[in-house]
Amino acid sequence: MRDIDIINQAMEDAQAVLRDFIQPGPRDPLDTLARMLEILDHQDVVAAQARLRQGYGHLRLVK
Repeated sequence: MRDIDIINQAMEDAQAVLRDFIQPGPRDPLDTLARMLEILDHQDVVAAQARLRQGYGHLRLVK
């Protein structure tokens, strides 16, 4: 999986956690935070983000 795909999947997963949290009914903020950390602090996500920050994965024009 490409780095951008890893990041995009993590964002979709995190957004789903937030959608669940804002729904009416009982909420557990600590559980929500734990789920967000599990997604966003995952080793693959952190590594992909670091590589993208360093410039890997950018589209380049090849002649």
